[in-house]
Amino acid sequence: MRMQLATAIAKALESAGTEFCFGYNGHGNWKLLDSLVHETRIRTIAARSEDHAVHMADCYWRSRREPPMAVVTTSVGPGSANITPAVASAFFDSSALLVLAGGGATQWYGRGGIEEVYRYGPEEWPLTLKPLTKASFSVTRPDNALEMVLRAYKTAITGRPGPVVVQLPFDIQHTEIELRGIPDLARWTRIARPGPDPQALDEAADLIASAERPLLSVSSGIHNARAWKELADLAERFSIPVETATPGKGAIPEDHPLSLGCVGRAGTLQANQAARECDVLIGVGTRFGDIDTGGWTLHDIPGSTKLVHIDIDDGELARVYPTDVAIVSDARTALLGLATALEPRPQADRTAWLEHLGQLRDKWEAEVAPLRTSDAAPMGYARVFSDLSDVVAEQAPDATVLFDTGHSLSFGPPFLRALSRHYIHSGFFHRMGWTLPGAVGAALARPDKPTIAILGDGSFTMTGSALLTAVEQGVPIVVVVLSNGTLQIEREQMLRIYGRHSLTDYVDEADGKRHEIDFADWARVMGAQGVRVRAPGEIKDALRKALDSGAPTVIDVDIDPESEGYRAVHYRYPSDFAERGLAHPPV
Repeated sequence: MRMQLATAIAKALESAGTEFCFGYNGHGNWKLLDSLVHETRIRTIAARSEDHAVHMADCYWRSRREPPMAVVTTSVGPGSANITPAVASAFFDSSALLVLAGGGATQWYGRGGIEEVYRYGPEEWPLTLKPLTKASFSVTRPDNALEMVLRAYKTAITGRPGPVVVQLPFDIQHTEIELRGIPDLARWTRIARPGPDPQALDEAADLIASAERPLLSVSSGIHNARAWKELADLAERFSIPVETATPGKGAIPEDHPLSLGCVGRAGTLQANQAARECDVLIGVGTRFGDIDTGGWTLHDIPGSTKLVHIDIDDGELARVYPTDVAIVSDARTALLGLATALEPRPQADRTAWLEHLGQLRDKWEAEVAPLRTSDAAPMGYARVFSDLSDVVAEQAPDATVLFDTGHSLSFGPPFLRALSRHYIHSGFFHRMGWTLPGAVGAALARPDKPTIAILGDGSFTMTGSALLTAVEQGVPIVVVVLSNGTLQIEREQMLRIYGRHSLTDYVDEADGKRHEIDFADWARVMGAQGVRVRAPGEIKDALRKALDSGAPTVIDVDIDPESEGYRAVHYRYPSDFAERGLAHPPV
């Protein structure tokens, strides 16, 4: 049979079970959109900006962590260029998605036709995304284009997941190709996960079994491997406490006796002290970045701590710390293998270690209790995050909760209690505002569960138009806007370093006073519900009503612009090229 290429691609994605395509209309992707909307059952969602579409697909994946992934379609030129920071967020947080970008007609390539990236060669836009994707390319002929898209799909979801971009020129989209039938995409993507070297497992088991103070340090590799049960089983069977990097939040429920919470700059006392004192550290699917190691100050590696590092990407092994055992493996497969290897080995007594960490947990909880319960108005972040945690625990313990960057990154890790695996944070690229469009994708992935996004006013003003998509699609996300009229984390640190700040406050030029935005009004103008919260005692009731309403709701919370950010570890960024500061890893 003969079929236009765009239609063949759309039907192949449909046959693979694709539920959603997020996109924006532009002349470069007209035929793709026509085929997706009118010739398949794929639900095609109109975003208000191309980057929103990518964030939606990104968080759709993070809510599922298994195929089918969502697809994004963009136009050409500036429309496609808009996706760059969103694609970078997905890439560095290992989220699988496929971008089908429109392109100009190949007959015009090199002539500088409308929106062609042509100055140094015919249509080179895909090259701009090569460092930020697993693959980015343009198809150049119709007869092998479908096969190239199938390989792109396989690339996105296998190994370490990530985004793949395929540009489809306008004329090639419309060209008819000969097909024997719609290809079975599952047969292209049914690839077993990489497993660990048995000898390396034995070496790791020898180290762990003899350790009196072992520690599991995990991140998003647990989520992408869907290894939540295997992590809990290993920790429980061998009495090993677990700390999480922020992207791994929820890998083990934070009310679990062996959970120490998040580690790092805004980590808990018990997690950070465990990182300092452990004799064997088992890193699983984690990068050991500066945020999660306190600027590489927490771990004594090499030194008193031995490191077993497991990752599906060998490029992350020994990137920061030298390893005693390095294992290339999917996290789930490695944890199963490690449990088997540990089973016959006598284990060191860890009673004192766990008791010590329990005492640290009690001490930390007592220390931060005043922050959690403060009645100050305007409010501090810790009170908002703690009250939200209470409402989620009592009303929606399986909710999806997303939190943004800025001071949300200072307070979300320690004060937002993760009771399930459905806590999402953009843990590396930290793009402001990604949570709002991301919440739409997450809610569509789990339509029977509530979705809550927490972000600052600076972040909301960047992506607030995504609320329109939530209203149009009837997606009842709850958006908590922490409103203080400033980029608070930047302001605080500039004052600390320079004694003054620059471009941080939202002020009226004429009188220098804070420029206040009523985000509840903003929500109502867009067709959502809007609520203003000005006193701590109002937070819980506003959240309960928003969750019960079944409608998109913005809760505008008045935050104290002078409240200090939470820091468990203070470290500075090196500001002198000739100085070797604490932010450098030991060698």
